[in-house]
Amino acid sequence: MRTWGVGGRRALLAVQYSLRTSHITERFFCECFQRRCFLFYQEAIEYIKNIERSGSDYGIERMRELLDLLGAPDRHLKFVHIAGTNGKGSVSAYLTSVLKEAGYKVGTYNSPSVFCYNERWLINGNPLSNEDVAKYLTAVRKCIESEQILRNAFGISEFKPTAFEIETAVAMLAFFDKECDVCVLETGLGGRWDATNAIEDKVLSIITPIGLDHCALLGNTLGEIASEKAAIIKDEVVTCNQPPEVMEQLKRPFALKDGKKEYRKANVVVCKEPKFLRGNLDGQVFSYDGKEYEISMLGKHQLVNAAIAICAVEELNKKHFDISENALKVGLKNTIWKARLQVVKNAKEEFNITIPQDKVLVFDGSHNPQGATTLANAIKDLFKNKRVHLVLGILKDKDVKGICTILAPLANRITCITPPSPRAMQKEELKCIVAPLCKGECSMQDDIKTAVQNALNGDCDDFVRFADAFFRTSNQRVNENEKQYNR
Repeated sequence: MRTWGVGGRRALLAVQYSLRTSHITERFFCECFQRRCFLFYQEAIEYIKNIERSGSDYGIERMRELLDLLGAPDRHLKFVHIAGTNGKGSVSAYLTSVLKEAGYKVGTYNSPSVFCYNERWLINGNPLSNEDVAKYLTAVRKCIESEQILRNAFGISEFKPTAFEIETAVAMLAFFDKECDVCVLETGLGGRWDATNAIEDKVLSIITPIGLDHCALLGNTLGEIASEKAAIIKDEVVTCNQPPEVMEQLKRPFALKDGKKEYRKANVVVCKEPKFLRGNLDGQVFSYDGKEYEISMLGKHQLVNAAIAICAVEELNKKHFDISENALKVGLKNTIWKARLQVVKNAKEEFNITIPQDKVLVFDGSHNPQGATTLANAIKDLFKNKRVHLVLGILKDKDVKGICTILAPLANRITCITPPSPRAMQKEELKCIVAPLCKGECSMQDDIKTAVQNALNGDCDDFVRFADAFFRTSNQRVNENEKQYNR
């Protein structure tokens, strides 16, 4: 809450305006972008890590202020905004691929990253370069520091955007600088107070399947969680068939104005039901509204995600986009989304892991009971009568018992690991939970890559090995990126 008087506020705004127009937009960006006076990549990464250590404070007012200080780059862009419990990343990947195939330049913002920090910002499906990440992070950092200098001079409260807010600002700068035609935004948490909801001009909102997750922050019922996520809706929303308590919230989203709920009526467009036709480890074929489509991603739940994307494309075409049926079909087929029931084929090149010819390695990032259920169904469908070795790591703030109760009984062997995250459940504690549920041996391993390789090299008749929930080599990849980024 600002505490200065009217006169002080006017003086501050005058100084701020001067700095924004002359220092920020002319001097600073010229210096940073033309003379390359910005942080090294490793310095930028360390900066964001230090911000992360200070914790999170949710709200969108500060996010909006940060964007305005940067010259409001988001006001020059078009957005498709996606919220939901499961499927957000898959739907964003489908739309990115389809829009790219249709000839649009697409900026995609999603989190968290799985294998590389840079992959949370994509341009036509490709992560930002190390140089770009450093450049845009520096721009945001300098803007924050300039604002704080002003506040210190006038005795005003501190300006401390969170790490996610800073990363969201990086996305807006990058998409504006790269001249993206359309931007696909995935919420980080919830919707109402998510930093991405500071974006005011949205072409389309999408709500993927709602489930119980982040209950401490979003609510303990589907209706409460849906209410928080529905806050991203402006006029129209595309979704799938959802429970009645969810649909009720989507039809009447509300925003808080002067501390009071202000309801509005939304046009809810429900996608048609997809029909599975055939599939194998190479992909699936399904019908939607009498037309046949093919996708490479596995699991019956992906049919629903693809159906949402198809429906979204139909609505975008009504809003003067030009996405042909061929672009839709090719884009869907070419969509790949890492760690979402991903059959890994180039593990040697990417992770220095060797996959024997008679084994299959699948990465999946299921992190709640609903996601675990879809994974379990996929295991039953794709690997019936096969022996499964599960390499399992879970964050301690998740419904660990719920996830394990669903997945562990399907495994013939389980190796517990500790994911590289401060929120990770330790492998010893995880083993105590999963061991009674596993059909066979349950062990532990310190190194994730070693755990996966040992599972693949096992002498039992295992056929399928799953690296579930956070096979994350982010820290390792960051170090590799830092070594490669020499300026």
